[in-house]
Amino acid sequence: MVKIDFECPLCNEKNILVLMGDDNGEFNKKCKACEAPLEVSNKANKIEVKARFPKEIVKNTVKENKIPSDYKKYEIDNSKHKMVKIIAIMILCSSLMGFMTGWGLLNYFEADFNEYREIEIEIVVKNKTTDIDNAIILLDKKEMNHTYIGNGTYHILAKPGKHSVKVIAPAHKNATMEIFIPPQDDNLSLVDIEQGIDGVNRFTFEMGEGTGKINLEDTTYLKMGAWCPNLIFIFSLIGLWGAWMTYTLQSYNNAQIGAFFSVLAIGFLIIGPIIGIIALFYLKKYKFLFTASFKN
Repeated sequence: MVKIDFECPLCNEKNILVLMGDDNGEFNKKCKACEAPLEVSNKANKIEVKARFPKEIVKNTVKENKIPSDYKKYEIDNSKHKMVKIIAIMILCSSLMGFMTGWGLLNYFEADFNEYREIEIEIVVKNKTTDIDNAIILLDKKEMNHTYIGNGTYHILAKPGKHSVKVIAPAHKNATMEIFIPPQDDNLSLVDIEQGIDGVNRFTFEMGEGTGKINLEDTTYLKMGAWCPNLIFIFSLIGLWGAWMTYTLQSYNNAQIGAFFSVLAIGFLIIGPIIGIIALFYLKKYKFLFTASFKN
């Protein structure tokens, strides 16, 4: 006769199994506490106990996890759902306006301004130490007639638009600059100092001594034409994504990011940003709807 002490894996109650005769093998027994069917294996001085839940316990467990049939579901007021759609449309409109602004800028700097009349612009030529008063000025590879007014300043006539200006001066390297002249009133100047505005109708050439040629830095307008449209397109795309996040109530944080970038897209300069700011305001007011969606 062999007595085996073991614990029930389900309730940890101590049990005793008394074996008559052969003490090796697998034996069935019920736990005296929870009455779970147990399988006791006694082999090579090693005792293993396996158990399974009684059917009653499994049945009760499933029942407790069920949602009561009379449980009242959370429902959002339809008017609040409509407000979310309005906010999404506002972000969408602000972003689409950004696309239109970016497309307009992209075409603006490459536009043909031949219908505009020529305006007077200033070309300032100097080196590190002095002004240069004997320069030759070429506009789009054509030598221009000019009026020298002193202090290294030359007046030439040119139509608005994108141009390449080359300045040649004795004992100096030829200097080339890509410029953009925006449409403007003639003789545009600052009243106090009576001179043109840098980057608008006044362009300064810093000449280097020696032979050869140099390319000077592009003007501010051309830098804007190279970078601004692309940035605006990216901001507008993020805004479209934010509009979808808002419409589907997927994420409040992502909706905020999209609305913020729709403002940066500067659609129609000020109209788009105003709409985007209003959308940001109402997003915060209806933030709880995103929480109710269980998706943020």
